[in-house]
Parts: sequence; structure tokens; C-alpha cells
Amino acid sequence: MCLCLWTCDTEDKKVKKIEEVPVSGLVFQDDIIKLKYVEYGLDAKAKTDILIWEKFVELEIVMSQLKTGDLSYFQDESKDIVLLMKDLINSIPDVVNTPSIQARLVSLETKMLKLQGTLILKNIPKEEHLENVKEVLVAYSNLNLQINKKYEKDSQKIEKP
Repeated sequence: MCLCLWTCDTEDKKVKKIEEVPVSGLVFQDDIIKLKYVEYGLDAKAKTDILIWEKFVELEIVMSQLKTGDLSYFQDESKDIVLLMKDLINSIPDVVNTPSIQARLVSLETKMLKLQGTLILKNIPKEEHLENVKEVLVAYSNLNLQINKKYEKDSQKIEKP
């Protein structure tokens, strides 16, 4: 006795094709220069006081490297970012130690960690990397603006009646 079992599938099997999208994760200085955002620098009065704030000077170096397309600081472990920001917050000079400036520092830390997180992932498109770079630069610019506002407010002599 010979028993043959045949299974016929009358429907064509549909094969799902998974396309791999080539990722250009390289972010260059030219790409960063093309980003449109308002960049605030520190006022001359603020710069003289900020120069004694060593961790802020270190932050300025990190931001200048970021503007040149050097993302190496953000591709390391997040410990570096957390440690820098913790030291930065703990060493704020009394001249600029206000809740609004502390809030800008926390915001900047969040954006830096977000950038670091997306740079680790290999499947993130270049546009998203650039958007996260822009968010970090805007947060840094807003920190500078807040420091400038603090100095501007302190320079105004308003007499109370």
C-alpha cells in the first residue's frame, strides 16, 4: 500500500520584503552650519564672571566641538554627560545661580542625553540626528540667553516707591 499525501495550496504565498534603508549617520560640519536657529552668545559682563566657572568653560568646549561636527563626546557613555552636568549644576557661581538658569541646565542635559541616545542607534536617519543636534544647540543658546537676561536685570537700577 502506498499512501501519498499531497497538499496543494491554491493561493500564492506572499513574501514580505523587508527593505533595509541605507543610513547615512555621518553628520558633518556643513550639515550643522545649515541648521537654522538663533544663537545667543554671552554678554561681555557675563563672560568675565563665567570664565571662573570651570565646568561652563568645559561645556563651551563641548559645544564648539559639536558645532564643528565632532560628535565623539556624545558617542561615549552617558556617564560623561551626566557627570559634566551634575558638576556644572553643583558649581554654579552665586552671581548666576537662579532657578531659571538651573532649569536651562537641566533642559540642556536632557537634550544632550537624547542626542547621545540617538547616536548610539544605527538605524536613525541623518535628519533626526541633525534635529537632535539642533535641539542641543538651541538649549545651549537658551542657557546663554538666560545668563544674559540675569546680567541685564541686575544692571537695571529700579527704585521702588
